[in-house]
Amino acid sequence: MARHLAVGDSSGPLAIASASYYNPTGVLLAPGETYEIAADDSRWVDWHLASSADGRIEPSLIQSMAHWALRCKEGRWFQLIGAVGRSDACMFPIGMHAAWTYTGQSGDADPELCLFANDAWFAYLNNHGSVKVTIKRVG
Repeated sequence: MARHLAVGDSSGPLAIASASYYNPTGVLLAPGETYEIAADDSRWVDWHLASSADGRIEPSLIQSMAHWALRCKEGRWFQLIGAVGRSDACMFPIGMHAAWTYTGQSGDADPELCLFANDAWFAYLNNHGSVKVTIKRVG
């Protein structure tokens, strides 16, 4: 069941599946709340290319040619990405660790934080593996 975290509370570790378009975290967001989101050093796989939550520093030739289809253009291929709700309207790169403040970008009341592996919007069927993520409210 989705819930708000109090300052100092954590959720996880959560398995974030690379084949899922959105992985709901169970964390509800309110404007002004700050979170630390941290991934372990597990590896997930895009077809046969393994990477950590930091994603691929050097994209493959095919990935370079398909950059137009990458869901979060600010992120790297297969980088851990956050989304406000189940929408690509408000996404942000995370990688292995990030601090992030929700400023109310979605306009929805109490949206849920979702996470995913950054891939082409049409290419999630060849992904496998997961990374473990912990979310801590720090402010």
